[in-house]
Amino acid sequence: MSVKNERINSNIQREISYILANEVKNPNIKFVTITAVDVTSDLSYAKIYVTVFEKDKIDTTMKALKDASGFIRKEL
Repeated sequence: MSVKNERINSNIQREISYILANEVKNPNIKFVTITAVDVTSDLSYAKIYVTVFEKDKIDTTMKALKDASGFIRKEL
């Protein structure tokens, strides 16, 4: 992987973590950690890997993240 992609991956990871912590107001999105970001070489897609602290609320948290994806994309 190139240095450029690694830098972009880490910047996106940091920014999405900030957006989730400070700007998303959904109470179902709590204790979510962005573990990795994988951006394609043409920068058209990014795959975001997350972990959820509360194992029993994974489904509701993932649904809330999917619902907030448009807002996160706009803020990013």
